[in-house]
Amino acid sequence: MKRSHFALFAVGLLTCAVASSFGLSPARAAEPDAVGLELFEKKIRPVLNESCYECHSAAAAKAGKLQAELMLDSREAIRKGGESGPAVVPGNVAESLLVSALRHENFQMPPKTKLPEEVIAHFVKWIELGAPDPRNDAPPPRESAPTIDIAAAKQFWSFRPLAESELPAAPASDWVRTDIDRFILAKLAEKQITPNPTIDREKLIRRVYFDLWGLPPSPDEVAAFAADDKPDAYERLLDRLLDSPRYGERWAQHWLDLARFAESNGYAFDKDRPAAFHYRDFVIRALNTDMPYDQFIHWQIAGDQLEPQDPLAQAATGFLAAGTFTSQQTQKERERSRYEQLDDIIATVGASTLGLTIGCARCHDHKFDPIPTRDYYRLIAAFAEVGFQDFDYDPQPEATRQAKAAFDQEHQPFLDARKKFEQEELPARFQAWEGSKNAAPSPWQLGPWQRLGPFPAADFKAAYNQAFAPEKGVNLTQEYDGLRWQAQPQWSDGQVHALQSGDFSALYLFRTIEVTAATTVDISLGHGDAIKVFLNGKQVLAKETVGEAAADQSEVKLALTPGRNELLLKVINAEGASGFYFQPKPAEIPKNIEEILKLAVDKRDAKQQNALHVWFAPRDADWVKLELATQEHLKQQPQPDITKIYAARDGGVTYNFGADTRKVYFLARGNSNTRQGLASPSFLQVLMRGESQERQWLASDPTAPSPDSPEAAAADNDILPRVGLAHWLTDTERGAGELLARVIVNRLWQHHLGRGIVATPSDFGSQGARPTHPELLDYLAGELIRVGWRLKPIHKLIMTSSVYRQAGKTNPAALQADPDNLLWWRRPSRRLEAEAIRDTLLAVSGSLDQKMYGPGSLDEANPRRSVYLTVKRSKLIPLLQLFDAPDAIQSIGDRNVTTVPPQALAMMNSPLVRQLAEKFARRVRPQADKPLEKVVRDAYQTALCRSPRPEELDMMTRMIEGQAEIYGGNETAQQTAVADFCQLVMCLNEFIFID
Repeated sequence: MKRSHFALFAVGLLTCAVASSFGLSPARAAEPDAVGLELFEKKIRPVLNESCYECHSAAAAKAGKLQAELMLDSREAIRKGGESGPAVVPGNVAESLLVSALRHENFQMPPKTKLPEEVIAHFVKWIELGAPDPRNDAPPPRESAPTIDIAAAKQFWSFRPLAESELPAAPASDWVRTDIDRFILAKLAEKQITPNPTIDREKLIRRVYFDLWGLPPSPDEVAAFAADDKPDAYERLLDRLLDSPRYGERWAQHWLDLARFAESNGYAFDKDRPAAFHYRDFVIRALNTDMPYDQFIHWQIAGDQLEPQDPLAQAATGFLAAGTFTSQQTQKERERSRYEQLDDIIATVGASTLGLTIGCARCHDHKFDPIPTRDYYRLIAAFAEVGFQDFDYDPQPEATRQAKAAFDQEHQPFLDARKKFEQEELPARFQAWEGSKNAAPSPWQLGPWQRLGPFPAADFKAAYNQAFAPEKGVNLTQEYDGLRWQAQPQWSDGQVHALQSGDFSALYLFRTIEVTAATTVDISLGHGDAIKVFLNGKQVLAKETVGEAAADQSEVKLALTPGRNELLLKVINAEGASGFYFQPKPAEIPKNIEEILKLAVDKRDAKQQNALHVWFAPRDADWVKLELATQEHLKQQPQPDITKIYAARDGGVTYNFGADTRKVYFLARGNSNTRQGLASPSFLQVLMRGESQERQWLASDPTAPSPDSPEAAAADNDILPRVGLAHWLTDTERGAGELLARVIVNRLWQHHLGRGIVATPSDFGSQGARPTHPELLDYLAGELIRVGWRLKPIHKLIMTSSVYRQAGKTNPAALQADPDNLLWWRRPSRRLEAEAIRDTLLAVSGSLDQKMYGPGSLDEANPRRSVYLTVKRSKLIPLLQLFDAPDAIQSIGDRNVTTVPPQALAMMNSPLVRQLAEKFARRVRPQADKPLEKVVRDAYQTALCRSPRPEELDMMTRMIEGQAEIYGGNETAQQTAVADFCQLVMCLNEFIFID
């Protein structure tokens, strides 16, 4: 009952907080339709074309093949359904019979083979989004020749070159701080609207911190900024925040949304990608170093080809590999799956970099934008060879190079000693050998095999690595932990012998080899598990590979000294029975050496003489000793700390698609079974200026023939389609570079002011919003190019403007003239993103771990920043989901912002939030005698960056006192009451909304 008193109190406040939600702009309200339409064009229409229209279309009806009176080839038909009822009920999956049929429940569509689960999941998602369908109510016409007028389309605003921006004649005003303000004020003056004044400093620093860091400023930082009256105080604040690594962590999240970044495949099996985090780290590093945006794009498209020795460039290609992928597919599904993968890549590239819905041209010419189907397939042809997998790379190549150079210096004496022997001793020894006419190996005498063991171990590694007693010296009469050597006189060399030993154990075999003179002998070994070989107490072979007990599995050369030599073998068994094979091999003379030996010495040329010495050297015992010493020292060679990254490469194997799927064909209506010729790489015609041809970006020689021409097949040009695509994307003179610049500066504006100059940040096509200030957009794009594509100067340019710094208050006249704030007369309040909310909870509680980079975690309570939480598509972090974090299925340029009761309930009842509230309480009340008024003030200043108003101070103090009394009035009760208060502050709208 005592806890319910507080719960009711909190619910009362939270109900008010939830009720004060903000309205959605028209562009945002329409976003679900846009997402659903894109899903339809990319995932639904191709499947309908390929798997359904044969039996369920107007064409099927005309041919007398219509089944169940069901047609699926128009919006009206698919919603009407057939004999059994509606096939699709928008927003209601349970009543949509099409889903049931695809699942092969009551009906079976297609009748022979059930579609993959991920395809069915696309239909479910589409229906949940309201089943938006662009098809008219008439059956689709037959494909006709392309009718897109590319020349006319180039006059559309987003495809035109950047306009020469002349600064508008804005009214004289102290409000104008930057050229940006001139553009804004000129538009406001036309409507006779007066912009808001600058927000107070406490709110401004909080706004700036959250915009650039995604974290709140400390009370000391707020106080210092408020007291800094120097003219450049604000600029210095911006510079400090932009120079901090926290900036890269904050802004990386915006880009990761666009890149649909996740660390698992998605779909039913959702296989993990443990090495995918390197792409996330690349984005953070690139932003923190202010990598030029054109290079940032280049590396993500083709970093492995542009900078093959740079590990960061390798990691950057994780952008291409970040999409969903199913690892469970049949042979028939592989080619279709490959085209799905290519479609995901180009749709993401198009949306994130150019703000275009390129994927809508997969089955037919784009219905709204000047993107012919031909352009679509020629674009994805740039990725024809691309596959994804884990690759090894050295994260510290320079350190490895230096260590190797130092080792090489240490190793040189071994090489010199061997070389000296080969030059000064070996020729005479060979001459003596040849003069003796003794091509056979020196005679040896083999002692019987002795066996000892098994020695049990905890596991295979322990058995392999542990040096048991026999390795420290062999004494055939000694007892080892109750074990004795046992002679094996029945063993014959050249045969497999069973070794009955326990699982995870080591068994030792020993024999002597006596020779009359120094010689070498080749030994062939076979073994069921791992093996180590010791000669005269020195290890000469270690092989951990498990195999069969057959001949010639391992070979080792033994340098025998005159007299007795001791051979010790350690056979490590993993599980079950083991086996062993041993065979000494006579020194055979290869045929080519025999032919040279037949020649008189004075008839041999230098090459032949060298061949004899090279062959003879391993048969000389002293040379073998030098070689073994050299090889033994090589084992100490420093090895790089190899790390695996999940990234893209030409020839990389995501899945064994087959050789033919490394090509891209034009497909009729997106159906991979209806090829219509091979597609060669090219780009969007509407974004190739003047007489530009794709060869300008694709060929190493600008005068080379077009890749489409017959001459190209015979030309030896180093064509790297992804490199060409990367350069076309950033080419401001002839390619897509100016649109690329428009799109990214619009995204910066969007994240700083809540809405882009173009309100649809990933759709700059005809169905997207028109820019409210086109001249300003072009001005910002031009500035980006002028400063060398560096983003930090554009951040600062936007944030130093008065339009950014203005307050969010409303006034009736402005609201009537511009109700949607399209002219930026105020800066409305915005809710923090899910990750920033969680990071702020950690920060104010004093729990935030600022460790950067490396593998993430699925633990919601992990104290690191949210950007380092693992994104597993089937196991998303619940708190982040509640506050609209994306599902990483497709590129997201503008997150939904919902206000639903579970958000408030989570903040009230989440064990994580409660735990952080208790830490927050200990932070603001470290001693029991701290006055409650001071506790409340410190909590407000830490969490909200302001002091409490008098009525708040009074109310919160009384609330703590009341809760403490309910809990019993002792010190524990007092601290619990402070934790209640701290959690309540965390539940306030003001905590997660930024003015």
